[in-house]
Amino acid sequence: MPGMADITGDSFSASLVRAAFLAQTRLKALQSRTARRYMNLHALSASLDLFKPGAIVPWVSYLFPTELLTSYRLTPMIPEVGSATLTGTDLREPLEAAAARMPLARDVCSYHRIALAAVENDMLPAPSMCLGTTPLCLGKECLLEMLAVRHNVPFREVRVPLPPDEGETSPEVIADVAEQLRVLHEDIGRWTGRKPDLQRAIRLSNRASAAWGHLMTERLAGRLEMDGRLTFAIVFLGQLLWGTEEGAKDFERLLSERGRRDLMAPILDGGRRLKRLLWLHTVPHHDTEIFDLIREQGAVVILEEMGQMHLETVDPEDPFPGLAGRLANNVLWGSSARRAHLNVALAKQLKVDGAVHFNHWGCRHGLGSLPVVRSAFAQAGIPFLAIDGDALGRGGAQQDKARQAMESFLELL
Repeated sequence: MPGMADITGDSFSASLVRAAFLAQTRLKALQSRTARRYMNLHALSASLDLFKPGAIVPWVSYLFPTELLTSYRLTPMIPEVGSATLTGTDLREPLEAAAARMPLARDVCSYHRIALAAVENDMLPAPSMCLGTTPLCLGKECLLEMLAVRHNVPFREVRVPLPPDEGETSPEVIADVAEQLRVLHEDIGRWTGRKPDLQRAIRLSNRASAAWGHLMTERLAGRLEMDGRLTFAIVFLGQLLWGTEEGAKDFERLLSERGRRDLMAPILDGGRRLKRLLWLHTVPHHDTEIFDLIREQGAVVILEEMGQMHLETVDPEDPFPGLAGRLANNVLWGSSARRAHLNVALAKQLKVDGAVHFNHWGCRHGLGSLPVVRSAFAQAGIPFLAIDGDALGRGGAQQDKARQAMESFLELL
């Protein structure tokens, strides 16, 4: 693999890109003073600390309970978040070129392909440990195990059985997952030589969960209409901040009108009703044309499937069962029938005009359940559109095709 010097000039140039990106993000936060901008700033600032000499860098799966890390004053490196961030900077072209040279199948998830290229070319810091969870997909577990082997660091996987198609996971399963988390938390302390303050991390996480849970309750009841494309980013970046004071404050900022003013759904002139859409799976991070079109056609993504997480607080005295429950009962974990059932029920509750499923390139988990989800929406009589795309893509023939399909779908609605 070529080093950073081969693809961007030298490591100093990459440092300048990171510093400039942070400065720009800080300025936007100070100007707007909204929760979204502050969360961007705090997530980026914490992640850049991982580049410092001697930093402990835990690479973790997207749903990993990061409170286990923040209790040790550790910031997680989440492959999906790192890939989405880097491909939105000036490092995009050299990073994509480096990824294209890797001996990987072309249908590997772009989140994971870009993350691997980034760490192999010094654009992301190498792991000190790799910690996975079976939810949500196998691909990121393979990535984490591969990185652990290459860098000779510990790899642990929290194994979570599939939940039932209806109802909650059994107490026995929750207890087993909770014990895995308890042992892993102790292992992190042994590997790092640090002492944890788990109760503090959980109390801070609970503050964020209480705020986000309240907002989601208001949204589901129809009393608060927020733009689901923008709120997706809140949960996406928020994964880096659960259990931190900055994260608690940022989520609490959402409780004020000023703090969430750049997240609200638009209001049409003359009081015309917006066409309401439910968005399933991830989003195209850098291609705005789809969402520009939705807005131009008088529609809005009223809720995002992946926003349904961290909605309940957990017991600070014994947090492991609560953290286990979050993993085991996540809306995207389980059989295709479970996912279909939950999303149809959600669409009916919200009284949406239609649902859109984003078929992210290389995601076996999301695409594998698509036929079942599509059939369930058809049986319920709810218009359904599936569009192909790459969450990290920007323009191109595939995006043009998706835009055309979206335009036709909105006209039919």
